[in-house]
Order: sequence, then structure tokens, then C-alpha cells
Amino acid sequence: MDNPFEFERDRAYHRLIDLIFSAKLDPAKPLSERKLAERLDMGRMPVREALRQLEREGVVEVKPARGTFVRQLTSDDLVDTYRVRAALECLGSELAAKNGVTPALKAHGSTLRMMAQDSSAFTTREIDDAGTVFHERLMDASGSAALCESVRLLRMRSRLVFHLPRYYDHDLASETLQEHIAILEAVENRHSQHASELMAAHLNRGLDLRIKLEAASGRDRRERPEHKSPKETTE
Repeated sequence: MDNPFEFERDRAYHRLIDLIFSAKLDPAKPLSERKLAERLDMGRMPVREALRQLEREGVVEVKPARGTFVRQLTSDDLVDTYRVRAALECLGSELAAKNGVTPALKAHGSTLRMMAQDSSAFTTREIDDAGTVFHERLMDASGSAALCESVRLLRMRSRLVFHLPRYYDHDLASETLQEHIAILEAVENRHSQHASELMAAHLNRGLDLRIKLEAASGRDRRERPEHKSPKETTE
């Protein structure tokens, strides 16, 4: 990349994505350009441009007279996002099966199968990250750039709910890994309809899981006692 500013903006964008999806930014607090720039050790301008891009992508939102916040999806938002994702990713899986496995998808498939041989050797985060790459490689194999970009944005939005690692255990991650391998095998065998059906079932399960995780998180927040200062506890 020849333009230094574009490099810094993209670096700020990816750093902010990491902070948001690892739940290191409180969605209840406004995002301060100055504090983020200090935290990322870069200028405010690339941070500002990165936030604008994230706003366009629906990851953060600007609330008048309040500031910029990490977007919080409602259950209705999540269902709507998954409905569109299912339509696009099922189509992408079908097209990938018709086109045949790409070298990148084949290589990542080997990684998934290696992980599945002993999933206990990998962390939940590592398995989840491998799943993210699988979806990207699979959509790339569809041959449709428009579909890939649309799915990328939808997956980013659906991940806004999935910032609850304490509720997402290793067994669930391992089950998801097996689902990815099953979809891959259907694509490898050029079974386009079966690949589409497996993707639909996979996303339906993912939606159910995310709704349960969000409900569990809500219960946890309601049941957690409010923190009191030393002064309050002694009175």
C-alpha cells in the first residue's frame, strides 16, 4: 500500500475490530477518539476514519448528542441478519460445490481435519478463528465478489452478539468444527444441494446458540450484585 495514511487507517480499523470482538470496549460507554488513539498508539485521524468505516458497516453507531458506541444487536436484528446470511451463504455453498474446491479452501480443509483429530489440543478461540477462515474461503470459492463482501459485513454484525466467551465452551466449538468439515466434504464431492442444506442447518444452530448466549448474558447482568464503593458498604 503506497499511501501511508491508508495503511494507518487500515491498521486502526483492524485493531478496533479486534478490540470490539474480544469485548474489550464497553458498548455502554461512548468511544473516545483521543483515548482510542492513545490506546492504539497512533494519530486521531486514522482512528476517526476507521470509526467512520465501522459505522458504515453497522459495527458502531452514532447516537446524537451522546457519541459513538459499539452497536448492540437486538434479538430481532440478529434474526434478520441470520435470515439474510442463510440465503447468501447457502447460495455460496451451492456455487462453491458447482465450481469445485479452490486451492485455498482445500488447504484450509486440511487444517480443519488436523484440528478435528484432537480438538482438545486447540483453544476455543483457535477453533473459532479457524471457522471464520473456513466461511471466508468457502464464500471465495463461490466466485462471486459481491456475495463475499455482503457475507463479510453480515458476519461482522452477527459477531457483535458473540462477545461472550464465558458462555461458549469447548464442546460447542468442537461440534461447530465437525459441521464445517461436513459442509466441506459436500463441496468436495460436488453435492451442491447437500452443501446448501448443511449450511442452512449450521446457521440455524448458530442462531439458536447466539440467542441462548445473549439470554444467559442478560440473566448474568441482572443477577450480578451492583458494585458499591467502600463508603457505601460501611454506611
